[in-house]
Amino acid sequence: MATRGRTPGRSAPRRPRPAGDPPSFSGGDPLWFKDAVIYEVHVRAFFDGNDDGCGDLAGLTSKLEYIQDLGVNTVWLLPFYPSPGRDDGYDIADYRNIHPAYGTRAEFRAFVREAHRRNLRVITELVLNHTSDAHPWFQAARRAAPGSVKRNYYVWSDTAERYAGTRIIFSDTETSNWAWDEVAQAYYWHRFFSHQPDLNFDNPHVLRAMLRVMDLWLRLGVDGFRLDAVPYLVERAGTSNENLRETHEIVRVIRRAIVARHPDRMLLAEANQWPEDVRDYFGDGGDECQMAYHFPLMPRMYMAIAQEDRHPIVEIMEQTPAIPDTCQWAIFLRNHDELTLETVTSRERDYMYQAYAADPRVRLNLGIRRRLAPLLENDLERIKLMNSLLLSMPGSPIIYYGDEIGMGDNVYLGDRNGLRTPMQWSFDRNAGFSRADPQQLYLPPIMDPVYGYQAVNVEAQTRDRSSLLNWMKRLLQVRRASQAFGRGTLRFIRPGNRHVLVYLREYGPDTILCVANLSRSAQPVELDLSEHRGAVPVELLGRTSFPPIGEPPYLLTLPGYGFYWFRLSLEAEAPSWHGERSLREDLPVMVLVQGWSSFFPERVAPRRQELAVALRTRLEGHLVPALLARERWAAPAGAGLPGNPPARGAHPGGMGSSRAVLADCAMPPRDQDPWMLAIFEVADGALAGRYFAPLAIAFEDSAEARSRKLQPGALARVRQQASLGVLADAGTDEELCRSLVEAIALRSEWPTREGRVVCRPTGALAALRGTPGVEPAVVPAGAQGGNTTVRIGETLFLKICRRLAPGPNPEVEIGRYLTEVAHFPHCAPLAGFIEYRRGDGTSSTLALLEAFIANQGDGWDYTVNHLVRYLEERITRVAPPADAHGLHLALMKTLATRTAELHAALAAAGGDPALAPEPISGDDLAAWYGATREAAAATLATLSERAADLPPPAAREAATLLARRAALLKRLAPREGPAPRGIRIRCHGDYHLGQVLLRRNDFVITDFEGAPDQSVAERRRKRSPLTDVAGLLRSFAYARRTALQQCSLIAAEERASWEPQLDEWESQARRVFLATYDEIARGAGLYASFEEMAPLLALFELDAALGDLRRELASRPEWAEVPLRRLSALAQ
Repeated sequence: MATRGRTPGRSAPRRPRPAGDPPSFSGGDPLWFKDAVIYEVHVRAFFDGNDDGCGDLAGLTSKLEYIQDLGVNTVWLLPFYPSPGRDDGYDIADYRNIHPAYGTRAEFRAFVREAHRRNLRVITELVLNHTSDAHPWFQAARRAAPGSVKRNYYVWSDTAERYAGTRIIFSDTETSNWAWDEVAQAYYWHRFFSHQPDLNFDNPHVLRAMLRVMDLWLRLGVDGFRLDAVPYLVERAGTSNENLRETHEIVRVIRRAIVARHPDRMLLAEANQWPEDVRDYFGDGGDECQMAYHFPLMPRMYMAIAQEDRHPIVEIMEQTPAIPDTCQWAIFLRNHDELTLETVTSRERDYMYQAYAADPRVRLNLGIRRRLAPLLENDLERIKLMNSLLLSMPGSPIIYYGDEIGMGDNVYLGDRNGLRTPMQWSFDRNAGFSRADPQQLYLPPIMDPVYGYQAVNVEAQTRDRSSLLNWMKRLLQVRRASQAFGRGTLRFIRPGNRHVLVYLREYGPDTILCVANLSRSAQPVELDLSEHRGAVPVELLGRTSFPPIGEPPYLLTLPGYGFYWFRLSLEAEAPSWHGERSLREDLPVMVLVQGWSSFFPERVAPRRQELAVALRTRLEGHLVPALLARERWAAPAGAGLPGNPPARGAHPGGMGSSRAVLADCAMPPRDQDPWMLAIFEVADGALAGRYFAPLAIAFEDSAEARSRKLQPGALARVRQQASLGVLADAGTDEELCRSLVEAIALRSEWPTREGRVVCRPTGALAALRGTPGVEPAVVPAGAQGGNTTVRIGETLFLKICRRLAPGPNPEVEIGRYLTEVAHFPHCAPLAGFIEYRRGDGTSSTLALLEAFIANQGDGWDYTVNHLVRYLEERITRVAPPADAHGLHLALMKTLATRTAELHAALAAAGGDPALAPEPISGDDLAAWYGATREAAAATLATLSERAADLPPPAAREAATLLARRAALLKRLAPREGPAPRGIRIRCHGDYHLGQVLLRRNDFVITDFEGAPDQSVAERRRKRSPLTDVAGLLRSFAYARRTALQQCSLIAAEERASWEPQLDEWESQARRVFLATYDEIARGAGLYASFEEMAPLLALFELDAALGDLRRELASRPEWAEVPLRRLSALAQ
């Protein structure tokens, strides 16, 4: 047998925690309970710290790390006071002490202190209504003279007929609310068991005594009390003796007394009543309890799943009255260990018994004594669905210990003890709960084949990434990230499919859409979300973007018992594969007189010229500017990485008052042809520049299907005599795209006013065109930078260049060389291109045609997904695999090989002066260091101005970098001595993980356009190939940051503690990449020695990080930490 300290299951597998002690709760948010997720614990059931067979405070304290890692933030302790134990501790014999089996006050203080250190609040039970008959107060009362203060601590009567008509709560065990006491020779009042006499709150000494008790525990650090059985505090003849006005007066007195000395503490009312009665326990304006249980909701969640109908939940929530803003509901899946059925109708109770308690042994009083998993027949999908409802309904959820792993119960133990069995930590003896002999345990652990501790335990589920425990951790982490769940409003949406429950949780700008399938079979649902038109639903568990919401009903499909939580985001990007198909209803109408000639006054009859001028003015002044303002491809250029797309919606600065002048265009040979290749020019503003906008006109009577497909890019409706149609941007128009491919193959040319549009193929096109006579499918691939991309069939990829730059396109130059001269096999072959050539000799590329590369995604997605999986494995496994990054590092080695081979191919281009390699000179060094030094000085000056506005992590890194300013600038001082032995070549120019496609465990390099924020002349400049290497290494840092954000098991405040794990990965990836690259690069003559080139690589990395920092400061301050960390490291 292993020693105790090393035995598996004795403690939860450790995971890194944020460094430093958490702040004290003193002076914190007084509404903290609105964001609470409460974990309900029996002290005796959780962990045995002294091996006597009973759980204790020391054991519970040792397991707080597990509770913290679960993702809850509040611990509710069931009664731990001295007690005879006839009602699981609710028969209290001493309010001021700890049960000897559980520990001491000192151990309680240690528990609270450790809980607070871990940012866990502590709630305890306070049974106001009654005590044990063994309590000294009762023993004194039964012997005191009738009418005395001590006697009147309890409610006495000479007859059992007093308060006739008051219901008996435990009707299965009690026959009266009165019990005879031989010593007192009188009856005493008890609303619960006869061994629990009710306190007499008409006696002011009782209230004062209870206030002293509460103050004691509050001074010991307790954050709140659950007031047990609060509706029954006061008795009055002729009433039901529940929810009396005098009871509310007592609760208000308690609240005032607590607030006076402990303003941030909380009271939770246990009132098993209908919502309209419970509402009163919040008081007028929230002057009684801050929280109260929503008892009627609990059984109706089970009822809705059993009936596969949303009605029970919607009905009870609509009957729930509004509560004060400073108050909160507590919601739960069972009241401790019982599915209470007091707040249902008799017919509903019969239905619940039939659905969930066919075995009479599990029925107890007016409830069902079963744990969550057995109630739901251990159906994992139903268990997940029920937890999703618990965590997304209005209120603070309560999780009963063991439900997070699907613990079972033992109906043969009697009463509710079958649901209070030891927590199952491992498959070790006694479920890892205790080292005592099994016969010493307070109750035996569950040992049946399905729920037994050998099969269901924390240790096993921690290691299983797909376990219920790890799923609960992810769900709790997602919930904690949005205050809408705890503080938001509730609004139901009623789709036609009643099997599906849909509701919105809204808090400030945050809107969460919850969709739950209550049926066992898959269900479709159409949702009217038109008020959120334009928002992108982001599924919170996987952080996956769904297509944006439009005017038509939003269609979802859900598997049996499936659910979604979406954030409706106006900032998130739609999926890259999504093609907008929504109809635009707000389009202006333009009246044409002669097709495209309608926009050219010189081409129409004189009587129509005034109309043509008006149409041209409208096109240039309103329609095209609106198009540019809304399209991503028109966003101001800026180099970036995957995950940093231009913002959705209008671009910063927009068009202002500028017009988009039709500078030139190519017209088809016949006026009736459906498209025009237009070039527009914007003179000033954020969008100044030239743009290529192929336009199309489609009339409904002759091309109805095409007209519908053009709607997403529509600029206006058009009418020409009796024909109605649409004028639209045709960047993804099937007919246009096929025509452009045909034009490239035919080497077509079209004249323009200022020059010509020229189409040219490469030798690769013939093999890629496909079967003659078969029209290939045209599939939009989304916007990439300043381009629109479409896939044509399974072999071609058309890139339409939208933001035009004068000069030879680097992608055409390098693509033609790699395709036709070098025959480089690891790039997408260039199949052709279309150029706009002006009479003055300048040219701009309008479109490129490349081979389509079927792939498994790009290097960015592969790396981020690998790191997310790695982090989840580190969290959910006690020991991660020894070679956790083996496959990824092998692929990084392959990527380094392909990168070096690309540079070697580019270095062999000797026939063309624009591509031929050149040696690195001293002048090159001076220019590189000088430019970077100037950029560093300017960037650091901007950083000094904006450092105070950065988020705390970035602000700390900024302070570190600014303190190293002198060292950084010193590194950039002009270098003396000979230049390193290396060459300058034409490089990729914007190289990162997003530019390489993964295909059959190999990589294909794409997009040789260069950095979009540079001029064409800068992009064509020859550089050291290490600039590409620096760009690739830079993307490692962004990938690790993205993975930390996407890992749903890691809270935002815990991310810093996981940085060392990713430091190790990044260090390994860099070493593997550089070692492999160096071996091939030296052999290809790219440089003589890496030692000579290492300072240059550091320079290029520094320059790249400075550029990143400038962009992040301008648009994404929360990401500035990434380049700041790299700059600080390089400055050392």
